[in-house]
Amino acid sequence: MARGDSLPVMVLVFAYGSLLQPGSLASTVPDVDLDACRPARLHGWLRCFDVAFPNDGSQPDKAFLDPDGHRPPWVLLANLRRGGVGSAVSGLLVEVSVASLERLRRRERRYRLCPVPGALEPYDDSGAIAGEVLTARGRAEFQAEEAVAAGVVARSYVEGILAGAEHWSQRAPGFAADVRASTVFPTSGQIADLKRVDRG
Repeated sequence: MARGDSLPVMVLVFAYGSLLQPGSLASTVPDVDLDACRPARLHGWLRCFDVAFPNDGSQPDKAFLDPDGHRPPWVLLANLRRGGVGSAVSGLLVEVSVASLERLRRRERRYRLCPVPGALEPYDDSGAIAGEVLTARGRAEFQAEEAVAAGVVARSYVEGILAGAEHWSQRAPGFAADVRASTVFPTSGQIADLKRVDRG
């Protein structure tokens, strides 16, 4: 870096899961400007649920309990999966300060933040997206096939994603429908009524 250059103060992140909920986003990125967030499509990808959260107490940040207080061994979280020709996953472009980026990394500890793996297209006519955009991709150690096959998805988690999509449809008509169309939903047998317990 040349003398006089400075590190960027904002980073652009493509959010596609629970961060679509304004409340969840603001709690993780307190300095977020919700008015500056831009609905966008990431071409060539779909949203799926194949990040397996180990619900055995080994994770320091949270746990999930069923109505009887038991812990299903694996709870599935959203991820990106390659789609076919013409596929595009709908999400949200969020400006994140460097300070808040570390908060985001801690929250997304089952993921790695990496450059988006495809072309992004905003819903509005605000022009091309300049610079590198990061997104969360599931870490390999949390994607073991047997864990994913045995996992369940919290009903509230899926409903939260869809509620967030409805919110952004107020700015980008059709966004909620596109979120549904670009999601590989869990089967009814994979949906469970779970309570999330934050552990600090």
